[in-house]
Amino acid sequence: MHSLSGFCSLIKGYIRVFRETWKVRKSLDTPYRQEDEHAFLPAHLELIETPVSALPRWIGRLIILFLLTALCWSYFGKVEIVAVATGKILPSGRSKIIQPIETAIVKKSHVRNGQTVKKGDLLLELTTLGVDEDLAKAKSALNLASLNQLRQQSLFRSIEDNHQPILTNENKHIVFGTDDVLFVREQQLALSQYNAWIAEKQKLEGTIKQKETEKVTIEIQIKKLNAMLKYETERRKDIYSLYKKGHISKHEYFSQENRVIDLENERDIQQSKIHEINAQIEQIRKEYQVFEQNFRRNVLDELRKANEQVEQLSLEVEKLQQKQISNKIYAPVDGTVQQLQTYTIGGVVTTAQPLMTIVPFGEQLEIEAMLSNKDIGFVNEGQDVTIKVEAFPYTHYGYIKGKVKYFSFEAIQDEKLGLVFPVTILMEKSHLNIDGRNIELIAGMAVSAEIKTGERRVMDYLLSPLKTTLDESFKER
Repeated sequence: MHSLSGFCSLIKGYIRVFRETWKVRKSLDTPYRQEDEHAFLPAHLELIETPVSALPRWIGRLIILFLLTALCWSYFGKVEIVAVATGKILPSGRSKIIQPIETAIVKKSHVRNGQTVKKGDLLLELTTLGVDEDLAKAKSALNLASLNQLRQQSLFRSIEDNHQPILTNENKHIVFGTDDVLFVREQQLALSQYNAWIAEKQKLEGTIKQKETEKVTIEIQIKKLNAMLKYETERRKDIYSLYKKGHISKHEYFSQENRVIDLENERDIQQSKIHEINAQIEQIRKEYQVFEQNFRRNVLDELRKANEQVEQLSLEVEKLQQKQISNKIYAPVDGTVQQLQTYTIGGVVTTAQPLMTIVPFGEQLEIEAMLSNKDIGFVNEGQDVTIKVEAFPYTHYGYIKGKVKYFSFEAIQDEKLGLVFPVTILMEKSHLNIDGRNIELIAGMAVSAEIKTGERRVMDYLLSPLKTTLDESFKER
């Protein structure tokens, strides 16, 4: 208690002395003299009364101010925490990759890398071995099949309507020559088939008419026999009456009886001929029906085969034409040609091989970068990104802003970097101002992407090595 009061008294004494001194501080200063007055003073007074230079004092003040400013800046100032990922520029998903549908040979290339094209412009001409010859053969076969189909159709209509076949060019697949030889040949063949059918019909119909004429003749004979039989039967009755009365001999009666019997037999024979002719006529009519049905069935069967053949060959021609058309590759959209892979005329391209990419106008470019394992835990979608293009030093030409579009937690093994994680970054613009000109960036350019993952005080950043050293100190294995 006594020591505390003594300490307080000491402090009060110092304060009292400071106040008294502060009051008389101006009187304690040496009187102000001009510089030439100092020169006439004794040497020791000149040294004492000459004012101290203000430069060291101001230097000290500036150092203190600088230290205080640096301290405040280190506390309030912050630096960005970035995760650096290397990658390259890629077109977005709306870019059109041009690919052949099958293996072919390059005939002619009409574009070059960086060239702008419009939708429908010819990009590349390819050729497939044998496709032109196969198409010509298929067209020729389709032409013949179509003519056959046309002939069968005309023949079927003619037997239905019972008139001569007339071929008309109603089939879109038929291609005539200069002299229409094939068409004339098919017309003649259809006419000959129709005439053969008519001739056979007329033959059968003539046979039927002949039999019917024979039948009429026999029927007339039967009527005549019936009349004679009626007369002879009456005569027999009369002779029999006379025979019973004994006016004529028995021989005369038997003679009349034989005449009646002969007439009855002759009538029966003629009636049996009538039945036979009727059976023959019925048989011929059946043959006539069978002939018509067989001929119609054969025509329909040939027409069905012709239709199937035309359909099959049409598909074959269409397939070959599509293959021929696909050998000419046109631009699907307006855009810029990039990543052209084919330059050699006569070179071979394989099925689905990427030949070039058409980047549509106004499309945003994307960056596919690889992020190291230690940074993936701090990256989120939508974070700001600073993109530096290696082809154009950022210190001179600047950089491009972007945002994280997508990132994957599935690691990929890289030969140089080890396990890395793919990150997709969307660029705000696709060009840089190079010496007053806007130069469009193209796919494939290497970039360095700095993803802003947070902020940190400068003081914390400066003291972190010390903290790490202290944390790792005083430890023994």
